[in-house]
Amino acid sequence: MKTRKLGSGGLHVTEIILGTWAIGGTMWSDYDEADAVRAIEAAIDNGINCIDTAPAYGAGHAEELIGRVISGRRDKIIIASTSQCDKWS
Repeated sequence: MKTRKLGSGGLHVTEIILGTWAIGGTMWSDYDEADAVRAIEAAIDNGINCIDTAPAYGAGHAEELIGRVISGRRDKIIIASTSQCDKWS
């Protein structure tokens, strides 16, 4: 999968990034955590190296779920997150 340099640092992220707002489990119907886990695993297995999340996504649930799924391969994943979301609510 193609990557691009992010900003002026040395990070290279894939052109496709996994967004996890729905994985937070709130504001979405028919949420299934097992499906969310499979989605994260499939993204990583298919070369995605960047996951977007925030504390506001399910009051932190998305971040906790991502942490469990990437355990053991954290060094291969870039987490894009912000604590600024707390100010938006």
